Amino acid sequence: MTEQLVIQDSAKLLQDLRRELHPLLQSIVTHRYVQALEDGRVPREALKTLATQQYHIVSQGLQNIALLLARYGHLPSRKKLNEFLQAEFAVREAVLSFAEALGLSEAELQAAPKLLEALMFSYYETFICLYGTDADLITAFYFDAQVWIANAMRVSRALQTHYGLSREAVRFFEMYANYQPKDDEVLPYIQSALEQGASLGNCPGCKPDELNLQLVLERGVAAQQIRESTRLLLESEWHFWEAMARAAGV
Repeated sequence: MTEQLVIQDSAKLLQDLRRELHPLLQSIVTHRYVQALEDGRVPREALKTLATQQYHIVSQGLQNIALLLARYGHLPSRKKLNEFLQAEFAVREAVLSFAEALGLSEAELQAAPKLLEALMFSYYETFICLYGTDADLITAFYFDAQVWIANAMRVSRALQTHYGLSREAVRFFEMYANYQPKDDEVLPYIQSALEQGASLGNCPGCKPDELNLQLVLERGVAAQQIRESTRLLLESEWHFWEAMARAAGV
């Protein structure tokens, strides 16, 4: 086991990432696009861009996560990856309701041009699912969920207050709150990836699924790789909101 892996455990990695990523996380939850929605300054027509780009993202998310689940289906993390996958199925259906409220059919969503800056999140997610690890995505989603849920709930309220959309129409933005992972749900999977030849059952404070317990996991994923994957996915999240702001002219 390398020195880096000896001193770096999952709990410390999350703690370090919270500190390192704080400015980036703040830049997302204070983004001007969300504030413009709350002020009613986003043109209604520009909401169609929000719907089309989210449709593309969640549709590609299904393919991405299914790929990672196929790669890591032999490890205990399959439970968490499958939760991600099932969530994508649910939100994909919900985004159709949002689009319908704006007068968009699924055929129109499919035909809508993809904006590169908006889809950076999806494309980097693809990179992780092809070339990264289960721990990369689990950690990145852990942090991204915090800022996305915070923004999405504000978007939901703004769409109802200023744009006359029903609660059902904006359900897409509210349902992510059901999928916020807790520390003890992600720590075991990160720990098993960090520790080469470590027993998952020896992770302090972790609560692994005993049915999926593997006594020896010879992984050795570098903590720096998980750090970088998380940062880059969050930077891609920031670019999504930038793309929405540019499309809305705010």
